[in-house]
Amino acid sequence: MAKITGLLIIIFFQALMLPVFAQQDMPPAQTPPPGQFSSSQFEQWLQNNAPSTPPPAPAANANPFETNQLPPSNIPSPPPGPLSYEQSQQVMLNSVPPTSIPPNPDAATAFNTMLQQNMPLSPQQVVRLRQQIDTAQRAAAVPPHIPPKPVSTTLMINLAPGTTPPAIRLAQGYVSSLVFVDSTGAPWPIAAFDIGSPKSVNVQWDGKSNIILLQAVSPYSYGDIVVRLVGLPTPITLEIVTGQRVVDYRVDLHVSGIGPNTKDVPIGTTLPGSASQLLLGVLDGIAPAGSKPLAVRGADAQAWLLGEKMYLRTRFTLLSPGWIGTMTSPDGMKAYELPRTSSVLVSRYGEPAELKIEGF
Repeated sequence: MAKITGLLIIIFFQALMLPVFAQQDMPPAQTPPPGQFSSSQFEQWLQNNAPSTPPPAPAANANPFETNQLPPSNIPSPPPGPLSYEQSQQVMLNSVPPTSIPPNPDAATAFNTMLQQNMPLSPQQVVRLRQQIDTAQRAAAVPPHIPPKPVSTTLMINLAPGTTPPAIRLAQGYVSSLVFVDSTGAPWPIAAFDIGSPKSVNVQWDGKSNIILLQAVSPYSYGDIVVRLVGLPTPITLEIVTGQRVVDYRVDLHVSGIGPNTKDVPIGTTLPGSASQLLLGVLDGIAPAGSKPLAVRGADAQAWLLGEKMYLRTRFTLLSPGWIGTMTSPDGMKAYELPRTSSVLVSRYGEPAELKIEGF
């Protein structure tokens, strides 16, 4: 028992003397530099009194003039991937900073009242309303009848007294063009025109060309138009009818005679009326009634045999044999009436070419 008591007294005495020994082992604090010292003594004093660990270096992107560092933000980062419409709306609401002003008890009532006054319809009702408007606009754009059939025709103008003027078929919403050419297919310029019903038909002309544009204003109307050509003493009268099931997109009007723009006057263009009507059909690619189709080799052309005469439709100029009659359309297509033959010579891009006719 006495040994244990003595051991405890020794441990207690060592615990009391440990701080004293620790203070004796510490190096003495450096005294401040004296008032008078040399430069080498001052540098030695700085080295002895420098801190053991240097302060941490500032960050590379830190502002040297900014001393107060802001605490990290507590705003949560957006979730990965695209947000839905409802999620984006909630994010916008959460981004509004809170206010210290207490809410007004009447604010919710005023907000709901404003919504009812400015947007009384629900989103579903707005969608249904727009669908109904689209349906009504679609129904208004549908014509009440079948749209007219567009055609391009060729007409022969007969200036003899007692003849019935040709009719031009128009339709509301469609523009029709009238092209005046002479017997050779050369453009025949227009000098003037006059419309019988100006409120029903809109007429456009540039004042110098051979083309007139017609557009029906009213859905159903009747009238006429009188056109005067340069150098032609007789005016041309055309009947105008609107609201038909067929609309003339383009009408090539062939006037008998030689116009002022003809370069090469052909020989032998004076034809009987029946022959001219046949050539007009050939120009449009219509086979003469009772004719037999023939095969043409050597170029893109069509031929028909009617009795002892042959009708040829091509874009090339016929050189041999001599033709009986010819007509040319404004687009360059040519129709020839010539005797029956198994070979013809044409000018293709300035070079002579032979066409073989087969199928007799």
